[in-house]
Amino acid sequence: MKIKKYFLILLFSNIMFTQQEYNVTIPATSYTEWVYYSLETHSIVQIDYPETSLDWDLAFSRKHIKTNSGLSGPGNGGAIVDSVGTLDSGSFTWIDEWENLDEVPDYGNGINWLTDSVHNDIYDLQTHTFVEGIKNPALNSWGWFDASYVLNPTHYVMFVKAANGTDVVKFWAYNYYSPSNAGGNIAIRYQTGLSYEEECSSFAGDVNIDGLINVVDVVSMVSLILNGLASSGEICLLDHNGDGNVNVVDIVSIVSFILDN
Repeated sequence: MKIKKYFLILLFSNIMFTQQEYNVTIPATSYTEWVYYSLETHSIVQIDYPETSLDWDLAFSRKHIKTNSGLSGPGNGGAIVDSVGTLDSGSFTWIDEWENLDEVPDYGNGINWLTDSVHNDIYDLQTHTFVEGIKNPALNSWGWFDASYVLNPTHYVMFVKAANGTDVVKFWAYNYYSPSNAGGNIAIRYQTGLSYEEECSSFAGDVNIDGLINVVDVVSMVSLILNGLASSGEICLLDHNGDGNVNVVDIVSIVSFILDN
């Protein structure tokens, strides 16, 4: 009974702390340096080697935004954007949809997460030209500069996937200017704890994808969790209790399933 009570408390705690909303202003005023942000700690983090680090999820420099994915870092991050109104409501802005949308929409052909790639629109202060740089193509459409060089937010519906490949947030970059009108101060609003499902190669618990759930899967799951590699596998296979997290509770769940069957 105590064990069951403990796990119920643990599961309830996970639910409580994953459904949160945050409003943050990122001081990304530098044209050459990036400001790194963690969706786990909800804070700016110091990253010396972003190309090899999993301790950051987003990075900002002026208007530009990176995710820990693709050419930017080793993570399984990425982003998607709806800029044409493919939701059932026909809207494509967070102004209309923020309170209504609590899961990542499937636009009919699966979820195509865009990873970071090279773009030729990074302004170089030395040459006063646009040069190549790496950033996320989906998040690149969060705002545009008009003829007077004023940034106008698009308020497009966007989602960001964290470096761990499992945590997903609603993402809204809605302002570029400080109270004194200084550019590069990006105000973002994001919400954690979304419902997100990927197509799975097998069923939950079949970690080695052999069509069975047995002690081999338990050993594989323990190894992945202890070595911090849970995100390298398919989360739908590892998350046996279906709570959106991969942890010791899933090990207990799969062992219980094996013993009962």
